[in-house]
Amino acid sequence: MKKTLYVNPPLPPFTKGGVGGLALCSMLYALCSMLIFIYGCGGPKHYNRPEVDISNIKSIAVLPLENFTSDEYAGEKIRRIVITELLFRGIDVIEPGEVTRILRESKIRSLGSINIADIQNIGKTLGVEAVMMGSVEAFGISKGISVTYPEVSIHLILLESSSGNIIWSALHTTGGASFWTRHFGAEGISLSEAARKAVKEAVGTLF
Repeated sequence: MKKTLYVNPPLPPFTKGGVGGLALCSMLYALCSMLIFIYGCGGPKHYNRPEVDISNIKSIAVLPLENFTSDEYAGEKIRRIVITELLFRGIDVIEPGEVTRILRESKIRSLGSINIADIQNIGKTLGVEAVMMGSVEAFGISKGISVTYPEVSIHLILLESSSGNIIWSALHTTGGASFWTRHFGAEGISLSEAARKAVKEAVGTLF
């Protein structure tokens, strides 16, 4: 009688003899997940008024931004990036010089003192559906123990011209020393890239 030999099948990957490999993969997966959570999160904090249809906003006047940084031109730099981003998204934006003229004629001396009536007047005079204003909280190169890195923090607000109500607000910070910069000395993004990133991601929560 012929005997049949039964041969044990090969061990599947990462079982029994492969337990060490499974543990290593699990550990690497957990580490990657943690790094993604720590360094991949941190999107803009924003508010959208539920009852307002943003798709109806076709034209915006961008006011000069308040500047709370040591760079005296930071407000205007971010304002120009905001205008470019809005134009890229198909929004009509009033020429900055025209906005400045209206502010001067309206005798608005301080951006922080603008009220609802001022917003309604600016919107009506310039013929726009919304007015954007805000501030630059941080703009520059910060120094760590052994690295330098850009940091940009902005706060943008969109107000409905007809009512003067806030219909959108976003607070966003970009830059900082990345994991690779801090641990491996890799070159990070530039200050201008951080500024464009901050504006693009902030405005992205609006449209």
